[in-house]
Amino acid sequence: MGERPRRTMYYIDGSTVRKVEQAPARKSNNETRKRASNKTVQHKRVSEKAQKALAFNMGYTVFVTSAVLIMILASIAVLYMESRISLQQANINDLETQLEVIEEENAAYRLSLESMYTLDEIYDVATNELGMVYAEKGQIVYYESADEDYVKQYQDVPEAN
Repeated sequence: MGERPRRTMYYIDGSTVRKVEQAPARKSNNETRKRASNKTVQHKRVSEKAQKALAFNMGYTVFVTSAVLIMILASIAVLYMESRISLQQANINDLETQLEVIEEENAAYRLSLESMYTLDEIYDVATNELGMVYAEKGQIVYYESADEDYVKQYQDVPEAN
């Protein structure tokens, strides 16, 4: 009896009933060689394309370099502005402290001026040292003025009737 050629069977799983498929018959050596040479040529083409893709493009390199430089310069500008802002804030805090001190001194001077002389002391100096007296009845004249800010006297004040 002659030998029967071996057959390889494959099962395909799925939701349907299993079917038996026969493995494709082997092709001749010539076809296998052609395929191998085609695969080698295709592999070389793919390899060349990959090398070209990985090669540095001058335009791309310039673009990436300029983008990195712009980012570095922007970062330096931001850091510089932040340092200026912090210096300005420190200066503002110093000036606010100085303002508070000056306002406290001003309030102390105002209080000392208000308590420096009493009305009795002012009356005593006016009457005794300067010879001033209270106005008597009839010496005070009231009149209406169009401009209420100030009064200029161009002539003598009229006598009261």
